[in-house]
Amino acid sequence: MPRTIQCIHCGKSLHAPEGMGGKRVRCATCQREFVMPPEDELDSTDVAAGKSPTGGRSTAARDDLLSRSMLVPMPGMKAASPPDEMICRLEPRGLRWLDLSERLRRFLGQPIAKLRQETFLQYLHEDDRALAEDEFRQAVERGERHDFVLRLQAESGQWHYMRIYTQARYEQTGQLNHIRCNLKDVTGQVRAEQELRRRTEQLTSANEQLRQINQKLSETQAQLVHSEKLASLGTLAAGMAHEINNPLAFASNNVVILEREIVRLLKMLDAYEAGRDDLKQVNPERAVELGKLREEFDVDYLKEHLTRIAQATRKGLGRVAQIVQNLRNFAQIDRAEMGEFNVNELINQSLNMLSENLTRQRVTVRRKFADLPMLEGAPAHLNQVFLNLFMNALQAIEIKGKSEGAIDVVTRSNDSEVVIEIADDGCGIAPEMMPKIFDPFFTTKPLGRGTGLGLSLSHGIISEHGGRIEVDSTVGVGTRFCIRLPLQRMPRPLAMGTGEMPVVSV
Repeated sequence: MPRTIQCIHCGKSLHAPEGMGGKRVRCATCQREFVMPPEDELDSTDVAAGKSPTGGRSTAARDDLLSRSMLVPMPGMKAASPPDEMICRLEPRGLRWLDLSERLRRFLGQPIAKLRQETFLQYLHEDDRALAEDEFRQAVERGERHDFVLRLQAESGQWHYMRIYTQARYEQTGQLNHIRCNLKDVTGQVRAEQELRRRTEQLTSANEQLRQINQKLSETQAQLVHSEKLASLGTLAAGMAHEINNPLAFASNNVVILEREIVRLLKMLDAYEAGRDDLKQVNPERAVELGKLREEFDVDYLKEHLTRIAQATRKGLGRVAQIVQNLRNFAQIDRAEMGEFNVNELINQSLNMLSENLTRQRVTVRRKFADLPMLEGAPAHLNQVFLNLFMNALQAIEIKGKSEGAIDVVTRSNDSEVVIEIADDGCGIAPEMMPKIFDPFFTTKPLGRGTGLGLSLSHGIISEHGGRIEVDSTVGVGTRFCIRLPLQRMPRPLAMGTGEMPVVSV
């Protein structure tokens, strides 16, 4: 009985007599040769014509839809595809193996008869099966080639990464017949990509660590410079205080003596004034001379203002003495680097340093201090924190353009910490700037008015004392800084570090 097949080159239907299976034949249309499929393969004989051995229509995959690359060429024939390709045909619905190339069969290590009873999914890694079902579904729906990577288990039990190209094949009636797959082992490439990705991640992590180290180095350098400036300021303040105190001491004493003697001198002058008429009778010439001197020196003015001048001078010297004392207290000249301190006293010392600025800008400071326990730490460093916050508040009020302003300072304590709140009614901080205010060298002040280190150093100092800073600000309303210091300081050296990032809110 003649067989009906299709030429693998031009696709024309051919009728071949029996007994030609496995032999080399020539197409009558295109005159090209190919190998006749064996007669015992059902799906390559009558199935090619769409018939079963019993004469009915077959549901198996038609051989005329078989890709040329799945045929083994005769000796001397040029293969349409490399003979070592891994190619297969799958049943569209259940993805059951229909046919596969010898290379793929050897890779799987199973006989074809056994494979035809199993599905493609059974040989996939369980994590890839859902992806495979979705990709094959898309191939069926779109009839397009898809390229994806799945893990397929080899005969050795190892998992290989396979790049799979799929294509839906249809009958002439438009009905889907099978899915053709071309598999390419890309395990080496994927492993190389994974290694590259791993090394890239390591490099990225190393770069991030290096960036953080550089940032910390910059912060530490800035803090060391600032600490050196503080040390120099302390030395300078100590020298200035000593140099000012010496002349201030004898000037103050002399003014006290002068004030006392002026009172006596004025009493004596009153006595002379009382005897001026008697002097005219005894010595008229002397009386006239004394009268001229009296008018020249304006004795009435001296009698009225000389005492006030002495008192004002004494008060001025007392003010200078207070400034020197504030400078000494701020620089902690008379204290060790570490020691006990009262937060309320430190705040007052910082405000005293800014008394002239507060008066000039007409800023009212409203204090609400609670009785606080003594804390342990570095008072000089905390003085610097409070001074920075008060200076920022003054500048915020000035920028807002108000003729007067207010700063509220509240202190309180609980069982675990001391809380200090410093709030102003200045211009506030824009929301986009809030995350950056504690960054070193970041400043919102005009060029030349700020270094961008004040809040960064303040945050570092508070962190080194085991505390934290919280910030709440609204543009046009004001800013509130809340400092929380633990009652028992953590046992670690004061290194001016950065600690954890502060809490900021808008």
